[in-house]
Amino acid sequence: MGISSDLGRWRDAAVAAARSGLVRPVSPRAAAGMAAGLWRGGLTPSTLVAVTAARHGSRVLVHDDLGASTYAEAAERVERVAGALHARGPRVRQVAVLCRNHRYFLEGVLVGSRLGAEVVLVNTELTPDQLAKVLARHAPDVLVHDDEYGPALADLPDHVLAVRAWTEPGSEGLSLDDLAAEGGRAPARHGAAKVTLLTSGTTGLAKGVSRQVAPVAVVQSAATGLGVLQLRDGDVAVVPPPFFHALGFAVLLGTLGVGGTLVAHRRFDAEQTLQDVAQHRASLVVAVPLMVQRMVDAQPTVKARTESLRVVLTGASAISPRTVTAFLETFGPVLVNVYGATETGIVTMASPRDLAEAPDTVGQPAIGVTIRILRDDRTQAAPGERGTIFVRGGMVFDGYTPDGDHTPEGKEVVDGFVSSGDVGHLDERGRLYVDGRDDDMVVTGGENVFPQEVERVLEQHPDVAEAIVVGAAHDELGHELVAFVRPGTREPTLDELRAHVRGSLERYKAPRRVEVLEDFPRNGTGKILRKELVERAEQEEPGR
Repeated sequence: MGISSDLGRWRDAAVAAARSGLVRPVSPRAAAGMAAGLWRGGLTPSTLVAVTAARHGSRVLVHDDLGASTYAEAAERVERVAGALHARGPRVRQVAVLCRNHRYFLEGVLVGSRLGAEVVLVNTELTPDQLAKVLARHAPDVLVHDDEYGPALADLPDHVLAVRAWTEPGSEGLSLDDLAAEGGRAPARHGAAKVTLLTSGTTGLAKGVSRQVAPVAVVQSAATGLGVLQLRDGDVAVVPPPFFHALGFAVLLGTLGVGGTLVAHRRFDAEQTLQDVAQHRASLVVAVPLMVQRMVDAQPTVKARTESLRVVLTGASAISPRTVTAFLETFGPVLVNVYGATETGIVTMASPRDLAEAPDTVGQPAIGVTIRILRDDRTQAAPGERGTIFVRGGMVFDGYTPDGDHTPEGKEVVDGFVSSGDVGHLDERGRLYVDGRDDDMVVTGGENVFPQEVERVLEQHPDVAEAIVVGAAHDELGHELVAFVRPGTREPTLDELRAHVRGSLERYKAPRRVEVLEDFPRNGTGKILRKELVERAEQEEPGR
């Protein structure tokens, strides 16, 4: 059987909804404006902005590096830009957005959804070659981009209309501001939103995951957010992770759904994030694990007032139990760890209570989600037994975007459950623990080792701030375990770390080599690039 806790989550969501302030009477004029927004935009992000603009037009939608912009201003610009694009020619079927975190990213998404177009969120960390391949694969009609990416777009196909978003002094070309000045009227669109996100691309070219956002999935996700995140009308959310990433985009949409205010900057700075919390009385922060750790490190210097915080949401990669504990001690019981993937959407959420009891858990299933842990023969594992994590829920994965004559192989499906590609186990209370990636497993001397298990033990050593373990090719063992560590106050030795691991795990799980680094190679969301560390380990001479 799958594990599901829908009944309790629905109850929590109902209580949270009653307290949220979202269900309130509105004036006839506001009601008419809300109905008009829904009629024009359908079930899309643009409608969320239009509805709040009708109720609270002067409320700030976003604080960014340019200042503040209100819902009313944003709703008007969306209509004008959408009208100008519609007036320019054929129907826009796909809009790609290549922007950092600011109001124009949001505007690109809103305009695309207002036109009934599929919106493709492009990773800003792509190399020029990768970017060219992604754009060729998706073939957008309109590309909304920041000026800094202009040089990489020199060979853009003629059929793509390039529209500048964040502009630099002296730059030229059509911009969103130009289109807003032109104005126009776009026809009403009554469909649901379609958004394509890209995978992280840590194992190759980022794949496209397209979703038709079904109303039932929206309701289930909103209910989970209300129940666990306790979202309320007008909440202020500080969002440092890239908007193009699934975690950042999910919080962006959730904030729009409660008529909230986004606080965003083009680049992350831990001290700035803490200052934003204090200045804007933020109730929600979303931060990948690396950002969480840097907030902990910065707080003794900043000494920001953070009592307004109800939730700090983390995810996108594994977070160490040590970081979880340090964060709870520094900021109180506000941390929520979410587990999911671009392909599966949100799978589980670990509440502050879950994390206080079990810092390494990723929590219990979101509403509408069922989890199975399956053995290699695809029979169901017992509680505590490790196996592949399979998921069934509202955000259905239908496969990757075709790439010319080649379509990337889809995820394994068993009885309607989709493989997450991760290995993990459930405890007796139905909480999920992620033990590593299927493809990260290392076979050394005939024994199977999941690196994350060794990493957790290494990070319990007082002189290890962060650890990554990989397998490097070895003539006799097949692979040997190599640990890369970011030190604490002093640099630990190989013998110290091997003895530390052997105190908790089997002898064969102790790394044979250790390399100390100031930091690890990471992608734009802070996820560690293990492939680069494997290459480094295999280039080094054995022994240390």
